[in-house]
Amino acid sequence: MPPPFPMNLFQNTKLFFAIGAVIMIGGVVAAAILGSRNPGAETNPDFEPTPTATASGSATPDASATASPSATAVVKTFQAAEQVTNGATHNYTATIKTNKGDITLKLYADVAPKTVNSFAFLAGEGYFDGIIFHRVVPDFVIQAGDPTASGSGGPGYQTPDEPNQLPNKKYTLSMAKTAGATSFGSQFFINLKDNPSLDFSNTRGDKFYPWAEVTGGKEIVDAIGKVATNQNGRPVEPVTILAVVIDETAK
Repeated sequence: MPPPFPMNLFQNTKLFFAIGAVIMIGGVVAAAILGSRNPGAETNPDFEPTPTATASGSATPDASATASPSATAVVKTFQAAEQVTNGATHNYTATIKTNKGDITLKLYADVAPKTVNSFAFLAGEGYFDGIIFHRVVPDFVIQAGDPTASGSGGPGYQTPDEPNQLPNKKYTLSMAKTAGATSFGSQFFINLKDNPSLDFSNTRGDKFYPWAEVTGGKEIVDAIGKVATNQNGRPVEPVTILAVVIDETAK
């Protein structure tokens, strides 16, 4: 009497190897079909779907919001701004020299004397030299004045707000500050459009008071406002302030 199944397969070696070959071929075919459903999963054991980056914006020129800090930045700090301007006797202009071109400003030394004095003092100390525009929000503002490029850097002292009723029109400058603050450091922004939501008359958010306006190089401001940025609003290719030059004329 022949042995029961499956022992009879081991006695019939030809049949045993034939069945084994069929099983192996079937396994290879099945693996090929499953692998084709997820190309990359077999060739790369660490294969993961590429995450989708989402950008976030801010409704105000926040002096604490933006990209990662620079580990090599050397920051100049001061206890206070020395008095270097006199709005009663002189008119002041500034030239922000950038790697994109020059931007000329008229400074409102009679309207915002402390703000203008702080800006002129820091400019004279070379504080802005080498600083980048660390935040660009298209159709809103471009922001600079932070030597760390982190969005939280400052000169070591604060200047109190100087309330006025000037609107944040396109090409005017105001100082950036943290939410709820009534003083600021060195960060400033240039309005890329009329921004009434930032004005003295707004009732829902912080108020920002213009202290200067762009009189030359408006095309440079517009160009900076259109540069490519990362998801934090930082330009992919640095937009650098080479120097800020202050000029004065007697009234």
